[in-house]
Amino acid sequence: MEQIKIDLALDKTYLLPGNKQVAYLMVKLTAPEQVDKERPVQNLSFVIDRSGSMSGEKLDYTKRAVAFAVNHLNSQDYCSVVAFDDMVTMVAPANKVDNKDALKMAVESIYPGGSTNLSGGMLLGLREIKLNHQANQINRVLLLTDGMANVGVRDHQALVEKAREMAAGGVNLSTFGLGEDFEEDLLQAMAEAGGGNFYYIETPDQIPGIFEQELTGLLNIVAQNLSVRVKPGQGVAVTGVLGYPFTSGEGVSVNLPDIYSGETKILLLELVISPLAVGEQRLLSVEVDYADVRENLALVNLQAELRVKVSAELGPEPAENLEVVKQVELFRCAQAKEEAIRLADQGNFQASRQMLENQLVTLQSLGARLDSPEVDMEVKELLEELNFMSEASYDRAFRKKISFKAYQRKKGRK
Repeated sequence: MEQIKIDLALDKTYLLPGNKQVAYLMVKLTAPEQVDKERPVQNLSFVIDRSGSMSGEKLDYTKRAVAFAVNHLNSQDYCSVVAFDDMVTMVAPANKVDNKDALKMAVESIYPGGSTNLSGGMLLGLREIKLNHQANQINRVLLLTDGMANVGVRDHQALVEKAREMAAGGVNLSTFGLGEDFEEDLLQAMAEAGGGNFYYIETPDQIPGIFEQELTGLLNIVAQNLSVRVKPGQGVAVTGVLGYPFTSGEGVSVNLPDIYSGETKILLLELVISPLAVGEQRLLSVEVDYADVRENLALVNLQAELRVKVSAELGPEPAENLEVVKQVELFRCAQAKEEAIRLADQGNFQASRQMLENQLVTLQSLGARLDSPEVDMEVKELLEELNFMSEASYDRAFRKKISFKAYQRKKGRK
């Protein structure tokens, strides 16, 4: 069976001898297209905010989205539905999806209530997942809210730590923030710690499509527990990993989220390379481990190595690998947006705009050298964001939009 493909490349096509230099490594992992009809069992809990602010279209579209998801599950899957306001309600306890109509009728019975006990809803959803938890299936809580946690556990760090504990126990968390009033920094951090995805839903009519996106991914997971270890050769040091936490030891190790059918994940690392002798040199090796969902979570180990040309003579080939340069600058663009948000939150809009303008100039220069729709799109977005980065225009909706775009870019999600 086809396995994940590993591609390694530096931002430089060759290195100069006798010089200490900084380079960027791109590790590109591409999952095979899913061709098997069998898929892993889904063990899902939908945790729905039904506080007073969810009344009307928000709750109507949420019910529609959950009904859509139920229609795409089958009798091998498990599903539960939890609703929360200041109280937490078991709408449908965890059971196999044998009677879809009864499950959808239970969802339809959800009505709006009072405050937002986000932690209580999440923990009850977790409890329902644990009732049927198996290592060889997809175990996930899907949490949708439009407000701030104002009942139960409200401390952000405690909520993030709970999500991390869930993931360590084999249950992932995806979060969906709706409208202008939820806390995007919290929901992003919870999803990241919980090994799932975060979504910003601008308007209620987007809810079904975004639920479909999440469910499509869950139904087409190729690998879980994805781990990448980079072992540098002599004279090479890994000084940073862009976008993901890492651990150091014999090289560096990075854990990545689930990878879906046909998906590509890109990992970028900063290297410091000591002077090398002329000729072809072995720079580093990469080892990838994961559990293959298509093979009942059989463990897979893949290895690759990167060799580089060291030469003092300029050859006919370009000195830079523009694909790697592009990926590094797109990541820096996400970093610039996050820093611009931080500065704007402090009221320093001049510095915030300068941060975005600097990155805009860099991307425009790169776009002149490289035909890239991704770069062109980022340039367009930066120009739009600069128009809103002022005291008069910087509001909750804009903050959420720019924050979500930065999150998507760093995670390689479109």
